[in-house]
Amino acid sequence: MTTREDLRPASGPGAGWAGRLLAAARVVSDHGELWLPGALATMSSIGWLPFVLAVVPAPSDGDLAFLASSVVLSPSYPLNVVLPAVALICAVLSATLLSATGEAVLLRGINRLQGFAPRGSIDDDAAHVWLIRLVASLPALVVGGALLAMIAAVGPGEYQSPDVGRGPLLVRIATDVWPLLVAEVAAIAIGLVFAVGALSASVRAPVSTRSAIGAGLRDLMRHPLRRISQAVTLEAGLAAWLVLTWALLRLLWIPIGRHAQDGTLLTPVSLGLLVGFVAIWLCLVGGAGILHAWSSTWWSLEPGGGDEPWT
Repeated sequence: MTTREDLRPASGPGAGWAGRLLAAARVVSDHGELWLPGALATMSSIGWLPFVLAVVPAPSDGDLAFLASSVVLSPSYPLNVVLPAVALICAVLSATLLSATGEAVLLRGINRLQGFAPRGSIDDDAAHVWLIRLVASLPALVVGGALLAMIAAVGPGEYQSPDVGRGPLLVRIATDVWPLLVAEVAAIAIGLVFAVGALSASVRAPVSTRSAIGAGLRDLMRHPLRRISQAVTLEAGLAAWLVLTWALLRLLWIPIGRHAQDGTLLTPVSLGLLVGFVAIWLCLVGGAGILHAWSSTWWSLEPGGGDEPWT
């Protein structure tokens, strides 16, 4: 079992990042109660993407063109765009609230292990987490809006272009907008760095959301290179989980998809495959929870990660 000393921020000449990684792994392995909120925080944000991409086939160039023309030429235009957009916004808001709740529960669990008493109710902490995440995501939202605008500008030209030697449509579009794609990744990394510092101050002590945001900015300004390198490492780990999860689920879904196309999805063989698919998916969800809990614990062990003293 881990002790209070294992949960103190490591510093000094003998304390390196590898030691903090191992310490965070020991903490997470000994405290399974951190896995479920970590899974909720991940699955309600981006963890659902591999499942959807594995089950739903990717649209072809013709499918995208047919969808765009159907939307524009529909007699209900633009209502057929506004209503789905409103529904999408409501779904995103619900998902962000779920993710913020999972993050709040996870941080409360980590802080309780470190000796910090909860500052208030879970609802209050979830509201603080949601507001801080909203502020942290503003740069990524701005860059993402510019990215969508550029895609809308170059997309029709690339679709009608006779130069197909550059690859599929999505690859050609990505080649045209790659500077904004790089800027989006950088904005996400900086937002993550700021959010983690602000969340630590927000959940550990009875401070306002404005004070927590100030603490996050000060932490980013004091340790920019270290914090950004941490964020890039965490994003790389999450990206690896997303890719491996998609590849495994896609491989498992191929025979199930064939049964669905043949109309034999309810046969004993296909039902067995489906049960196995769901079981493996739940195991991967648990892996996402462990990964998220490990990353949050690792960040809490970093020296200079917050303005509050450790007990």
